[in-house]
Amino acid sequence: MENLQKKVCLCGVSEYMVVACSGACDLGEITDKVARRLRDNGVRKMNCLAVIGAGIEKSIEDFKTKNILVLDGCPVDCGKKILDKAGFKEYCYLRVTDLGYIKGETPVNEDVINAVYEKAELVY
Repeated sequence: MENLQKKVCLCGVSEYMVVACSGACDLGEITDKVARRLRDNGVRKMNCLAVIGAGIEKSIEDFKTKNILVLDGCPVDCGKKILDKAGFKEYCYLRVTDLGYIKGETPVNEDVINAVYEKAELVY
């Protein structure tokens, strides 16, 4: 059966954006799920951190004019380092380990996702 659904990118740009480290560990998965929930709830538009890491200049210059929230899972700070390297000077930041969660020991469940979401939703 032919798939008739149109595949569209769910990322976007608006005044308020979010990017997440989306790393391979438990905390990266949590940042990704929180960013998607922020998007789904209309709090922020989600965009790909990879666009910035890849050096897509047109997008980077546009993003620099927006209120961006970076969600990092751990003190390695991959998301923050990517923005800093791309020349971003102003952005909001939330690191999951700063909320008391431990890399490699945090269950990816609704309770944790909700708790991190509640903090992220308030960052402006």
